[in-house]
Amino acid sequence: MQKTVAVGGVLTTIATGVVTNQITDQWSWTWAAALAVLAAAGAWLALLALASGPSASRSRHRVRADHNGRVEASGATGRDGAVIEQTATRGGTITGSPVTARSADVEQTTDNGGQITDSPSDIR
Repeated sequence: MQKTVAVGGVLTTIATGVVTNQITDQWSWTWAAALAVLAAAGAWLALLALASGPSASRSRHRVRADHNGRVEASGATGRDGAVIEQTATRGGTITGSPVTARSADVEQTTDNGGQITDSPSDIR
């Protein structure tokens, strides 16, 4: 999506330049309308770029261990709004767990002495 918005922005900018040259050479209502449409399209694409950028949503990583549960050396990494939740309860253990998530939700849960070890996951 980001690449499409970027290409659309470049093409809109080029078209706006061409129309601006035409309107300054020979003014007409047609060129003025075309310039207004291209200016609106450029503004819309700029808003799309802001909304779809990496800063549009924050990634979250929640770790919870209770009732003798343990989460050790959690190597989880989230990007572009990923939500990673790791929960170990009642003697459950999550160890290592190098989860990498991008624009995705990941949940790891263990209890009653269950174990998650390493868990190499790459989720996009």
